Parts: sequence; structure tokens; C-alpha cells
Amino acid sequence: MLRFAEELLLLLLQDESGELMFVSEAHLHHALAGAVLMDLAHENRIDTDLDKLTLIDAAPLEDDVLDAVLAQVAASAETHDAEYWVRRVAGEGERIRAAALARMVRTGVLQSAQEGAIEPSPQLSRARLYPGGGGGGGGGTQQEVRLRIMRVLFADDIPNPRDIVIICLADACGIFQKMLTRAELKDARVRIDLLGRMDLIGQAVARAVRSSGREAAAQPALAAKRIPRVKGLPILGSAREAAEDMRGFLTEQYRKLGPVFEMRLLHRRILVMAGPEANRFVQRHGRRYFSSYRPWRGFADGLDASRLILSMDGPEHVRFRKAFAQPLSQARFHENLAAAADIARKHAAAWPLGRSMAPLHALQCIVAEQTGVILTGSSAEEYLDDLVFFLETLLKTAVTKQLPSFLFARKFRKAHARLGELAQKTMEAHRPGGAFHGVENMVSGVLDLHDADPQFLPETDIKVMLLMPYLVGIETVGNTCAFTLYCALKHPDLQRRLTAEADALFADGPPTLEKLRKLDVTHRTVLESMRMYPAAPVVFRSTANSFDFAGCRIPAGEMLFVATSVTHRLPEFFPDPDRFDIDRYLPDRAEHRQANAYVPFGVGTHKCLGAGFAEAQVLVTLAAMLHAVELVMDPPDYELKISNVPTPRPAKGFRFKMKGLRQGASEPMRSGLG
Repeated sequence: MLRFAEELLLLLLQDESGELMFVSEAHLHHALAGAVLMDLAHENRIDTDLDKLTLIDAAPLEDDVLDAVLAQVAASAETHDAEYWVRRVAGEGERIRAAALARMVRTGVLQSAQEGAIEPSPQLSRARLYPGGGGGGGGGTQQEVRLRIMRVLFADDIPNPRDIVIICLADACGIFQKMLTRAELKDARVRIDLLGRMDLIGQAVARAVRSSGREAAAQPALAAKRIPRVKGLPILGSAREAAEDMRGFLTEQYRKLGPVFEMRLLHRRILVMAGPEANRFVQRHGRRYFSSYRPWRGFADGLDASRLILSMDGPEHVRFRKAFAQPLSQARFHENLAAAADIARKHAAAWPLGRSMAPLHALQCIVAEQTGVILTGSSAEEYLDDLVFFLETLLKTAVTKQLPSFLFARKFRKAHARLGELAQKTMEAHRPGGAFHGVENMVSGVLDLHDADPQFLPETDIKVMLLMPYLVGIETVGNTCAFTLYCALKHPDLQRRLTAEADALFADGPPTLEKLRKLDVTHRTVLESMRMYPAAPVVFRSTANSFDFAGCRIPAGEMLFVATSVTHRLPEFFPDPDRFDIDRYLPDRAEHRQANAYVPFGVGTHKCLGAGFAEAQVLVTLAAMLHAVELVMDPPDYELKISNVPTPRPAKGFRFKMKGLRQGASEPMRSGLG
């Protein structure tokens, strides 16, 4: 049987999005406190009447949440009523919430989804039954709480004592106002009020909620602070500083002005949220207050798409993420580990000996072919130049608002047509009679989703769904590979350690997942490269609803930068942050494990869906290159400069040379396709 706090949270869980319905945090915390007290009462540890709550038995229950509250009651020298304890325990509401959700994941009632989200288990979502072994003991199955409560309210089922408690707690914190229409709530109100008078702790929760509301209303309203402004030039604003070093500039302003400020980039006024405060807010409240549609609408228009995953919000965004979580997962890359490594080795071995080369294009070739082979079954290398030109032009026109005339240029139209050709060929290869018909990969997932629900994924949007992994990969993964290669070549001692690990990866046959997991130095090098040079230092959003943040009122309809990676340069999280130091990620330091500090792939609901795939891709590509060829920087003492338009990447001055082939570079390629 589940604990009361768990069932209360299940009432709030939305199956479509895996999110909890929004109710007042203070009210929910009071209700969760009441749920904990009710569990203690049902376990015969406490008793309550109209005047007092008394201890019956102080013996622990081997439940962290219940035992902590029970210890407080046992240690109290005075006797208090239930309302006192509701208010006191409500201060631990967030911990109770987190513990209840975690316990339901452990017991199989819920399951973890992408980016720390949760969703009902198949048994709960389809059969509306809980699996056995819930947090309160007992086995077998139990009917899902929402179904039970609705039957009590609208079918006049006789409520059991447990359902009376849930109804009292839910009503006290306003859950029924979210679950029911006004007409339904009006019909059920008499019965809700009747049942509410049957439970003393439920009444204590309601009194505590009302009392806290009166106290809040009695407090003088605090005037919102004016959002501080960044000083800038009359026309350019802060465009020059941002173009030179966006992340450094935003970090400096965060230090000067705090976690929210306003700046101008040419003709655009933009609000910025930065620092751990911003990351925490986006993680917890992003779905309620932010929208991605406006910032990415021009990008979708340039792709002739009605929408794309970057511009989606709400349930349809969650549905898309669920549909493509597996094809874009790290596990899918691992299934194709040998193929990805062979592609990188093949390309590296073909580089001209002794010639100075710009790494970005060479690495984009590798990434494009890996992405094509793993996700579609075939290479898109012949379309690379079209992909790169199209993406960079579209980013400049749709996001940075530069060079609008390029949108109609002949070269752009030609590239657009070529990408349409790539998407069409890819789609036809997976239809009946095609070379990859019946193969399960990202393309088959797109086509299956279209066939199952053509209104949700219309034919006009199939093309963009097939192209997005290429566009995202060559830009973010390609840039990250280039930054990581610079880090390796800049530190010769590190390069030797990386090469030794790379040789071990390919020793005695093709790379395996077991050997990949031993790339300790390589993995820490990739992590530090992504800290110092994140591919997406800010995320673009608009404010869908007004909210208060850092003492300022943020109005709806504003364009917003969330400077997620500012934390990467804060010494309180990463001491001496401008120093390249892969030992930050050793177990005894683990600086990247600090909450809201290390976010190279973004934060919240729009965190990069292919983050695990991308990280593994960078790791394997670096190892495969260092195993195949000997590389040096050209010139050896080059100091990295970064171009920030349209996205952060090494500037053109970064170049390298291949000094020679190493062991195994010319061995026959292995297919390795999973």
C-alpha cells in the first residue's frame, strides 16, 4: 500500500506530460505534511483529537520521512495540536515530495523518463492499478487513487477511511480546482465538504492553509525591484562584447548586476537570467513560465515546417521527446560503437600528410557520416556542404537577425532543395521496397509516428524531423569535437595519456562498451572541454506567463536569454575556472555533480534530447582519431580564439597537421552496425 503523500502526488500527476499539476507550493507542502502525520496515525505512532496531537509509540518505522517527523514529535517537551505540527512539518515539504516520488520509482509505480522527469508505469497508466510492494507495506495490487476518488465523488461509492483522508488533503491544497471543471466541482462540493468534516488532520491542514493565506495577505506587499540594465553603446548596445565572448560577458554582468538584467543587442531588448538561481528556476518552473515557440518560429519557417521540436511546448513536446528518446539515446550509439569508430578512423587516415587543416569541417564530415549511418542507415556526407551552409545562414537570419538577404540567395535556395532531396531519399529507403524497409532506427520511428497520427506529425513536417539530427549534430557535436581536439593538442602530456587510452580501446579487436567505459582520462577531457567551451552557452525563450524572480517582476511576452553556462565560470563551483583541469571530475572532487552547476546540454524540459548520444560521439571520435593518426597543432603555440556567430566554435586560426599514420589506421573497416 502506498503512503498518503505518494497518493496525493499521483492525483497531481499528468499522464501526458509526466509533470505535476501546478498548485500553490505552500498549500501542497501543508498537505504533504498532513499526509505524513496521517501515516503516523495509521501506523499507531500518534493520535490526535480536537485539542492535541499526542505520541503513542516512538519506535522507528524504517522510513526516513516518517521517522524524522516522529522523532520531532517524540523530542517535543510540550504538547501541541495537529495544526501546529502541520505547519511545522510543512517546512520539509520539498524533501517529502522528492522522497515520495523517488520511492514510487523504486517500487515501480512510476518510472524515470528523460531529463529526470517521471511518468506512470504501464500497469498504472493502462490498468489503473498499482504494482505490489508499495511504500506502506503489503503486496498485491490496488486501484489507482484518481479512479477511486472520482467514484467516491460522482458515483456515490462508500468511501473507505483512506479515501476520506486523500479527499481532505486534496481539497485543502486546491487539487480539485485543477482536476475538475467548475460545473463538476460545484456538483461535488457538498460531498467534499461532508467528507472533510470526518478527518481531524485534514481539517488541521485546511486551517493551516487558510491561516498561512491570511498571514501572507497581512504582509505589506513588496515593490518589485527595477530590472538592472547593462550599459551599452547607443546603437550597438552590447552586441560587440557579446560577439567577442558571450559567456564571459554574461558572467561579468551576473557578478555586477545579479541573476536577472536587461541588455540590448543592436535593435533588440533582451532580458537575461543567469547563474545557479536561473538554472534552478528553469528546472523547476520552466514549463509553466517559458515558451520556445517565438524564439524558434523563424527557424521553423526557414525549414518550411509548421513546428519542430525546438519550438514545441507542453504535451506535444513531451510526446515528441518520448517518441525519439530511444533512437537518439546513448544506448543506440553504443549499439553502433564499432561503426562510429571506424568512420572516424577512416576519415582521419585520409587526411593529407603534413598539410595544415582547419579542424571544424573535417570533424563535421565525421559527425555527419556517423549520424547518417547510425540514425538512417546511410551516409549523408555528399550533402555536408549544403547542410553546413543552410544551417549557418538560417541561424543568422532566424536567430541573430543578421544578413536577411541571404534567405533568398540562389545558393541558399539550392542548399534547401538539396536537403529536401536528402530527406526524400531517406524516406523512400525506409518505405516498402526500399533498402532499409523494416530496419528500426530514427527514420522508421518518424514514419511510424506519421502513419499512426498524421495530424500530429503531418507529411509536411517529416522532412524537418529527418534533417534535424544532421543539423544539430554538425553544429553542436562538430563544434564540441573541435574544442576537445584543441584541448588535447594544447596539452602534449594529456595527448599522450589520451592516445594510450585510445590504443587500449582498439587493442585485441573492435571497441566494445566494456573497453569504452575504461576511457577515464578521455571522458574527463570531454567533460572539461564542454565546461570551458559549451556549444550552447545560452538558451532562447520567451515568457509565456509573468513571474517573480530575484525580486524582480518578469512580465509575459518578453524575449529571454537563459545563460545556463554562466555557472561553469563561477569559482564557487569550479575553483580557478579559467584553468583547464580534468581532475575536477575525479570522485573526490566531482565538481560537476553540484546541483545546477554543470549544464553543457542545457537544463529543464528542453535539455538536449541527444545529450548522451552526443557525449559518446565526441568521446569515440576523439579516441578513434588519436589511435589512427599522429596530430600536432599548427602553430604549436596557438592560443584559442572563439567565434560566437552564429554559435560558439573555434575561430579560423585554429589549425592542425597530420604528422603520420599510427597503428591500425589502414586496417579494413568493420561494419559494426547495431
